Amino acid sequence: MSIREFAAHLGVHERLVSKWEAGGNRVHPRPVNQAALDTSLARSDDVVRARFAVMIDQPLIDRPVPGFDARQGNSAQSFYSSNAELLSLVDTGALRGDALAAISERDLIMAAAHEASEHAGRAESTNVGATTLEQLDADVTRIANDYVHVPPVPMMVEMLRVRRRVYRLLEGHQRPADTSHLYLLAGTLSGLLANASTDLGYYDSAAEQARAGWAYSELCAHNGLRAWTRGMQALIEYKSERPRRAVLLAQSGQEYAESATSKVRLHNIEARIWSRLGSTADTERCIRSADAARDGTSSDTLHDEVGGVFGFNEPKSQYYAGATYIHLGQAEAALEATRRAIELYANGPNEQRSYGAEALARVDSAAAHLINGSLDGAAEALRPVLQLDEDKRIAQLEERLTALRQRLAGPPFRDAAEARMLDERIEEFCGATAAKNVPPGDQAR
Repeated sequence: MSIREFAAHLGVHERLVSKWEAGGNRVHPRPVNQAALDTSLARSDDVVRARFAVMIDQPLIDRPVPGFDARQGNSAQSFYSSNAELLSLVDTGALRGDALAAISERDLIMAAAHEASEHAGRAESTNVGATTLEQLDADVTRIANDYVHVPPVPMMVEMLRVRRRVYRLLEGHQRPADTSHLYLLAGTLSGLLANASTDLGYYDSAAEQARAGWAYSELCAHNGLRAWTRGMQALIEYKSERPRRAVLLAQSGQEYAESATSKVRLHNIEARIWSRLGSTADTERCIRSADAARDGTSSDTLHDEVGGVFGFNEPKSQYYAGATYIHLGQAEAALEATRRAIELYANGPNEQRSYGAEALARVDSAAAHLINGSLDGAAEALRPVLQLDEDKRIAQLEERLTALRQRLAGPPFRDAAEARMLDERIEEFCGATAAKNVPPGDQAR
């Protein structure tokens, strides 16, 4: 064979074969090439075994080539010189036939082993430590519980700050379990932002946040977050005047509800939507389901351990019941439920006192008094509401009070001076809400 043919047979450059033949500059075949040469030139088995014995004594991968001078370029390199080069040949399918014959099984096995250990080392590395996750968990719990008694706009700034930190961590590398944990945190924070956007009346933005929350709940496969997010989406559709879609979302959430709290919440949400649609039978069915679920003992980390916005305690359940009975025109049931909600909020711990839910319960109580024809009762129920600071006047209050003004404009209150005075106070209240005080461009998306 010519030098070119022989070099091709060995899988090396012809200039390298020429240097081997010349023997100058101490350029000699590496052991793997020596073995291939012995085999190709039909040398004895004893010689081949001796050459492989040298290879076993000395690892070949990443070992300097004897006599190699970096200033001479790659002329002294043999068939391959590193793990990466050998494995790239595996990727391209070039290791076959004569090229495969030129590779020792030791080199192949060692290359595979080195690749495994290097990859495992990278997989073990993480940019998230246990302390970081604990801090983020504490941040989410604090925000979820503070939100019920702190105005929404400053809380949104804190939500965004923590979520942006989670996003930056997700751009790095961490263990799969830690990645799932970060997705759960991103999902809960997106849910909190959806809730805040709803309170400020930005329902499209709230829906966008809720869809992100659902995506994260799928990524981390967390049923508690799935159930809560579906409930949030149902409420957004309900407030956006799409009650049929809202019912389907509430029912979808029940497929993932594993704790008693999540089941009670979703049944209450569905009952409220059915009452808006005027279906007394479906409303009562959902109320019975909620009552049955309340006796359960199961819990989950989001609804019961984090709590706050994600919880659904007894006063909130009573507040939802009051709103449901108002839709059905059942004044006495609404008065009893709202009275109980207000009493529980007023006598409970301050850190659990939801100013928004309590104020809405008072508006529903006023509506029930008007259904019963009591203008004085309505005015008394509204007195604490109309004294709320502007930054706590959430969008739902304006919506409910607008409906209340419509009742005041009809019989039997149309011509009453007290009704006109109350209407004027409500109008003044609605002229300065939390949403109207949000600067343009500051609405979180």
